Amino acid sequence: MITTMRRPAKPAVMVRMAALALAAAFGLAGTACSSVGGSAIRTGPVQMPAYTGPVAIYSTGQAPPGAVDLGVVEVHAAQQEATVDTLMPQFVRKAAEIGGNIAVVDGIRARFEVVGRTHIETFYYTCGLGATCAGTRVYAANEEMMVVSVFGRAFSTNAVPPGEQPLIPPNEAPPAPAPAAAPSSSERGL
Repeated sequence: MITTMRRPAKPAVMVRMAALALAAAFGLAGTACSSVGGSAIRTGPVQMPAYTGPVAIYSTGQAPPGAVDLGVVEVHAAQQEATVDTLMPQFVRKAAEIGGNIAVVDGIRARFEVVGRTHIETFYYTCGLGATCAGTRVYAANEEMMVVSVFGRAFSTNAVPPGEQPLIPPNEAPPAPAPAAAPSSSERGL
């Protein structure tokens, strides 16, 4: 424990210090870090560019028939941000990043982790001759933090499964056979 003693500042200085502390607090709140994160990893045999249209969500763990598996997707957040309302748009966005127009949720998991933090407290007390002194106390404590994860897979119905590609692309028709020429009169025996 570290304790410091000092006399309080004059009222005008205290007002300026409070204003600076308030401005710093709002500045930090505006640039606060988010705990929302995630990843999408291509694991399927088909590589698709990012998809920009609407993405269907399947929560049954099963994709529709004919959909091609593109990869795995996972998103997570901690504490107040750890809600399904926050995570599902992120999950859909990650599925679209690897070309998916279908996001299949395999599961949602919540876990609790113990995290060590350093706490700093400032306290005030009366000291000699009625003056007010301030002290600072620094200590370590463990806090429990909730982390929620949504995990699943990205699929596409716009892709053709490997091994099922046509030999001739559907845009190009095979050349039509040349029409048979009518036999000449010498070939007909006339």
